[in-house]
Amino acid sequence: MKKPLAPVILLAAAVLFAAAAPSVDAQTSPDCDIKKITPLLLNSPQIAAEYSRKPGQNRPPQWLEVDVEFDMPQTSKTGPKFADELTVNYYILLNNKDATEDRKPTLLTGSVSHADVPYGKGLHVGAFVSPQTMLRFFDGKAPGNINQTVVDVGVTVSDASGVIARHALKSAVRGEKGWWDNTADFSEVTGRVLDKDATPFAHLSWDYYLPPKSKAGL
Repeated sequence: MKKPLAPVILLAAAVLFAAAAPSVDAQTSPDCDIKKITPLLLNSPQIAAEYSRKPGQNRPPQWLEVDVEFDMPQTSKTGPKFADELTVNYYILLNNKDATEDRKPTLLTGSVSHADVPYGKGLHVGAFVSPQTMLRFFDGKAPGNINQTVVDVGVTVSDASGVIARHALKSAVRGEKGWWDNTADFSEVTGRVLDKDATPFAHLSWDYYLPPKSKAGL
């Protein structure tokens, strides 16, 4: 007696469908390589306007900018041209232990989310620390150069699957942890790392940084 062919045909079809189906992991977990982290001190932009209140000082106050360059190649030539939402976490270790009561440096932490990120090379994201925050954690005296400002800067990039890239300005990052996980070495402060839209630089060099995700979630 011959066996019915229907179950065999259905099984073969299921195998072929599974082989042809696109890999979900390949789309949701793209390769990401952080190439460079550059901290800079930038003068607050002076924008001429009919209504302008200038600070009572000759030199414009300085912002701390952290510029991160990374590559995220397209996972498939026939796949999506844009990645899903990315979240970039910043860990900024200030060189201020001599200005703190516990003689520990301050670690400023914060995150910025980006939506509709195009795959490609030479992508840039950034974060900022205000002049007022700098004065607050340097006991009222702003540092004169970047070496006096930061000890190290760490960055992680995450998508829906978790962390997909880690990098540090000076220290080597190995495995799943960075120097910023050694919480006993510093005092962590959140809420002081800003995205570009929350600064006077919001409308400058618009095409340089990937724009932050809309606060409305759009």
